[in-house]
Amino acid sequence: MKSTLTKLAGRAMGAATVLLLSNLTTIAQTVSEADRHAVVTKLTDRLVEVYPFPEISAKYKEALLKFEAAGRYNNLTENELASKLTEDLRKTHKDVHLRVSRSAPQGPRGSRPQGNSDAKSNYGFKKVEIDGATSTAYVDIPGPFLGSQEAFEMAAAAMGMSAYSKYIILDVRHNPGGTGQMGRFLASYFYNPGREQFYLNGFYKDRKRDEQEWTYAYTPGKHMPDAKVYILTGRGTGSASEGFAYAMQKLNRATIVGDTSAGAGIAGGNVQLGSNLQAFIPIKMVVGPNDNVGWEGVGVAPDVLTGKEDALVATRKLILKDILQNSPDSLQKVAAQWVIDNDGIAASAATNMKTKYSELVGKYSNNVTITAVKGDLLWNRVEPGKPVESYILKELKQDVLVITGLNANLGPNSSRVYINRDAKGKSAGLTRKTLMGNGTVSTTPQPLTKI
Repeated sequence: MKSTLTKLAGRAMGAATVLLLSNLTTIAQTVSEADRHAVVTKLTDRLVEVYPFPEISAKYKEALLKFEAAGRYNNLTENELASKLTEDLRKTHKDVHLRVSRSAPQGPRGSRPQGNSDAKSNYGFKKVEIDGATSTAYVDIPGPFLGSQEAFEMAAAAMGMSAYSKYIILDVRHNPGGTGQMGRFLASYFYNPGREQFYLNGFYKDRKRDEQEWTYAYTPGKHMPDAKVYILTGRGTGSASEGFAYAMQKLNRATIVGDTSAGAGIAGGNVQLGSNLQAFIPIKMVVGPNDNVGWEGVGVAPDVLTGKEDALVATRKLILKDILQNSPDSLQKVAAQWVIDNDGIAASAATNMKTKYSELVGKYSNNVTITAVKGDLLWNRVEPGKPVESYILKELKQDVLVITGLNANLGPNSSRVYINRDAKGKSAGLTRKTLMGNGTVSTTPQPLTKI
């Protein structure tokens, strides 16, 4: 039995080796003169037929035929030919969509790919984080934008989790694009049902085929017409995700924060050229509503250019500033100021806590002790029968200390100690306060006093 299995395994490995070598040979072999000419001809003819800008497609055709006549594409492998054609197209006119590549090898008829890459990527949606203190929802959408039922269900779920937040951050900094339907779907949540908006306009070489894109009259779940929306963009934001940011910016419905996007503003699809090569050829130029200007070649310019600062950090600062200036909710203002004040921790990092606050060392009510270790002060919870819990105290500002790590589930700096002083300036007790997840501040009923 063992010998038979060994033989079968050997045959299978041999067959796989033959297939692998055959595939490598196909990749490496030189494209014949006739096949090369057929590829160039089909590519240039298709560009002239469908590319939205006739004057540019004419330049593409002229350049490629000139290079072919000069022998630039002679004696090349499939990969080399694809690379040179792409290079020459982009030298003629930089359209980051337009490219030639080798087609993916086809499996046996009826075979299915192993696994589901869309499911593994959560259909383009990575996570939703809710900050109750500032009423902010952060939605990370690395994409791509997909048009499947599962993708729309995932989008609806993300919007449902965000629905009761006053500020919405949508992160598409690493989203390469996909279907424009997803951007329209997301945008629809920020208008009341039945209040469709002219979102984008797409035009073809044949202008009779022009398309107006509108947000949808209805999407499932609660809509957020009053939420303040921030969209994070970067160099990795491309195509349909750029269209989403661009449309929301032109509609004055979102603030764009980050870096200028990729500049891929023409939609298209793959065309088989022969010799295992294919071209992604743009066929539809997408522009703003009631306008002929889009983001092709220039990208979406952010309203707030963050430079080296992380766009998410910058956006959270914008939100805190807006809360302090415009929120009618006094509790939300307290929470926002709390978060802003946390920046003081870094500024006070060099403070020798043992020297400055040595008078705090000792035992307190409620099973609390403060001890000194080198230059640090430790806040310790000492309860009978339980391990001692110790947390480093950091100065936030004079007589306000952060118990770093205590109640970490509410945030890394959610607990503070306020030093109460008597008329002579001596410590008369400690008041502990905690910023809760809903934005309220909880205060200990009685100050902690030394025992």
